[in-house]
Amino acid sequence: MAVPGCTAGVLWSIGNFGNILAVTYLGQGVGISLGQASLITSGLWGIFWYKEIREMWKIILWFSAAILTGFSIYCLCYQKVV
Repeated sequence: MAVPGCTAGVLWSIGNFGNILAVTYLGQGVGISLGQASLITSGLWGIFWYKEIREMWKIILWFSAAILTGFSIYCLCYQKVV
């Protein structure tokens, strides 16, 4: 259990460090939004690999929320450029 636990901790720390760099260089609006976009990746793993959601209406609802989240992140990134 020590090796998988330490590996997970190191990977989490690398991700957290990357999120701090994103906020530092891109600003809070873009950096935090991109960090929260990792939830979309986690959700996709949960739906397609682990089969955590089986009802089709829940999958459609999740994808609707993911599309709204992606669009919101895009709007925040576009606002930063302009």
